[in-house]
This record gives sequence, structure tokens and C-alpha cells, in this order.
Amino acid sequence: MNAVPQVCLVDDTADYRFLVESIFERYIPAYSLRLFVNGQAFLDTLPLMDEKPNLVLLDQHMPQLSGYQTLVALKHQTNYWSIPVVMMSADASHSEISSFYEAGATSFLTKSTDFNALTETLLAACQHASKS
Repeated sequence: MNAVPQVCLVDDTADYRFLVESIFERYIPAYSLRLFVNGQAFLDTLPLMDEKPNLVLLDQHMPQLSGYQTLVALKHQTNYWSIPVVMMSADASHSEISSFYEAGATSFLTKSTDFNALTETLLAACQHASKS
């Protein structure tokens, strides 16, 4: 197990990455946060990481590989299937959300830019991941 739990955020929106990074620095400092601008960058870096992440926060709507495509690629690699993945989107349909779970997502969160709501959500996601 990692000495410092590691969370990977995969999101193409710089403002959202900055917001999440700010929350981790201030409210969740026990976790190390790694930022990725798209799914391909995450998938390319994953085999090079010293430890598997404890949690992946994965945006659905991204160029190149969507969050769903990234999730499917991740879960098709047996050494990564156990990593908890939280899919995030500001606007996902019920069928999209169902497909996330079918592909192996642990949870789905509606993306929020409300600082307090997002802080609570990220704390809960980290606590849940640390129990699994």
C-alpha cells in the first residue's frame, strides 16, 4: 500500500484541475494528487508510476479519448482492474451512467464547481477509496 495515498485526476479543463488541486492542497493534504489533461496521457503514464493510484477521478467529456473510453482501456488491463474509478460529468444521461458502471466504474459524481460541495464530495470519494 502507498505510504501516501495517490489520486489521479483526469480532466481536460484547466480551471477544474486547478479547483480540485486547491481543494486537495488545503483540505485533503494527506493525499498526493496527480493531474492529467486527457485519458491518453493518463494511460501512457500509468505503467511508469511507482505505485498504482488509490483512486482515479475521470471526466467523461474530453477530446481524443472520452472518460468512458479511458475507463474501458484501464479496466481491460488486469493489473489495473482493481483501481477504484469515479466517473464525473456535468451532464450524463441515465444510459451513460449505466454504461460507466457496466464498464467497471466504482461511482459516478455530477461535476460541481461549488467549492464546498466539491470539497465534501472529494473527501467522501477519498475516504471510500481508502476503505477498499
